[in-house]
Amino acid sequence: MARIVVTGAGGFLGKQIIETMVRQDTLTINGCSQWIESILAVDRFIPDAFKTYPKLNSIEGELSEIIRAHPTEFQTADAVVHLASAVSSECEQNLDLGLAANLTTGIELGQIIAASLKKPILVFSSSLAIYGGTDDFPMPQVITDDVWPNPQNSYGAQKLMLELLYADLGRRGLISARTVRLMTVSVRPGIPNNAASSFLSGIIREPLSGKESNIPVSPEIHVALNSPAQAVEGLMQSMATSDADWGSPLGLNLPGMRVTVQQMIGALGAIGGSKATALLGRNIDPMIERIISGWPSRFESKRAARLGMSSNITFSDVVQRFNDQT
Repeated sequence: MARIVVTGAGGFLGKQIIETMVRQDTLTINGCSQWIESILAVDRFIPDAFKTYPKLNSIEGELSEIIRAHPTEFQTADAVVHLASAVSSECEQNLDLGLAANLTTGIELGQIIAASLKKPILVFSSSLAIYGGTDDFPMPQVITDDVWPNPQNSYGAQKLMLELLYADLGRRGLISARTVRLMTVSVRPGIPNNAASSFLSGIIREPLSGKESNIPVSPEIHVALNSPAQAVEGLMQSMATSDADWGSPLGLNLPGMRVTVQQMIGALGAIGGSKATALLGRNIDPMIERIISGWPSRFESKRAARLGMSSNITFSDVVQRFNDQT
């Protein structure tokens, strides 16, 4: 019987993961299929819909406070999916916020889980923001599995520091570490957040609902994207993979799509027409452009391919699916 904890459960990916889990009776964890005993949703805000799901419990509040007040909830879990995070723009504008929300809390979570006798699996959602380049150490044109991270923003640095901690706990045999480096997830439903990459959903989502949206970067910029389905499937498959098949506790680059912002606009036009594209503004935000242009857009992840993870959809497919569901 499996017990699962999801942090950041009230966020977009958290809700997607929860809804995926509650639709099934069993869950594969570390290569073994188990009946689901309970799922614990943890976040500052828990959606009302969660309270109607069988086998689902929830705790509302700050993650750091919940960890200290309810350590056994994490230590008795078979799997912890750690999604809670301050987003990129917040971390760049407020260093203390990012360090507290991302790094300090993540360290506490790792320590609590490592003290468990169960050796739980920890699925950690990291980011492509761990990569970057400088004049002395330029970023390669293609990010392969052996490219060393060089983050050029606080969000990426905080994610990388947690990656290294969780990898060390995995090396010590205290946890089973599953770090998954997600690309920007688009198209997200809902409302914009404070992430630098938020516009990569907004330039599709808002116009398709008849609202204006701004493009804060040059349209020629290439970006790497995961569809919502790709992100959820990658996280779930990582949890299901056995230690032997996963191999190194270091992070895994999830496959995705590479497009220009202009191609995204083209996909919007193909589905929403000129009425939708006319709602796009083009006011450059230097901070956002600096962050986005510093992220890699071309990946080659042989390790993910070996585990059966691939990307065979187009961004137009993603936009069409989003439009059909809204």
